[in-house]
Amino acid sequence: MQRRMLGAAAAGLLLPRGLRAQALGGGRTMRIIVPYAPGGATDSLSRFLAPRLSRLLDLNVVVENRAGGNSIVGTEAALRAAPDGLTLAMIDLAFVVNPAMYASLPYDTRRDVAPVGLVASAAQVLLLHPEVPARSLAELVALAKAKPGQLSFGSAGAGTALRIAGEQFRMAAGIDILHVPYRGGGEAQAAILAGDLSMTFSGEAQSKVLSDSGRVRPLAITGPRRGRRMPEVPSFAEAGYPEVDVVTINGLIAPARTPPAVVQQINAAVVQALREQELEQRLLELGFEIAASTPEEFAAWIGQQLPKWDSLVRRAGIRPE
Repeated sequence: MQRRMLGAAAAGLLLPRGLRAQALGGGRTMRIIVPYAPGGATDSLSRFLAPRLSRLLDLNVVVENRAGGNSIVGTEAALRAAPDGLTLAMIDLAFVVNPAMYASLPYDTRRDVAPVGLVASAAQVLLLHPEVPARSLAELVALAKAKPGQLSFGSAGAGTALRIAGEQFRMAAGIDILHVPYRGGGEAQAAILAGDLSMTFSGEAQSKVLSDSGRVRPLAITGPRRGRRMPEVPSFAEAGYPEVDVVTINGLIAPARTPPAVVQQINAAVVQALREQELEQRLLELGFEIAASTPEEFAAWIGQQLPKWDSLVRRAGIRPE
């Protein structure tokens, strides 16, 4: 499937040279807006991808952090930009969760968006502060039930994968744990290292670094399988909680009415960049799996995700902070 998607999207690089030149290039500046503070997974992914897109598209690609509003501020800034392909947003799971949480958004998740393509995905590891006396998921659940509301978990915002993973765990285990939102995943990591949180979720690569340093204790990874970088950590499914399956998904979107030829050109460049062994290795080191797609496949994915997370948000009672 991955090879099929890579091949289909890469076909866009075969556009006639004249059409490509008309669409993008000429050393102009492209912005990739990251709707979070610096330091998180979405920010890191964007900064690894940017220089490769610069080379492939003959553009000066820069990353701009516009944090706030559970990723809404940065996403709106991108979608309100000129539809010329020179402003993109690197969205994550919050993009398809926010419509269920907010009575209204300053943009329409379907109508105002030109999906460019999925980029990468990453499972999430549950990290515990070392002072929390639990050595397994079962012990953590027992502790949380004995001390309802006294344990806390941090996230990058109400609709992010970190929050969704925490809510999936809370509901599956039937426990009462306090949610503490931050502006980005990097801030949540800093909080647990400072002892301000009992637990948080993080990507596998970051989790391994923190775990190896002894500053956190990893208990489980989301999804059905163990991770490649931390094979000693059981999956939530293995530990008896298959419902905790959320992964971080990142993808690029452009404003609606961006010319299809421009969208195709950017998509093809993204796919070609993701096929580079060096970038793939760097992303694997960060805990990402390549998740390239065509624009049409990305649009279909968005349509499938919206009802899934609408159901979870309603059951969990998640509200904007």
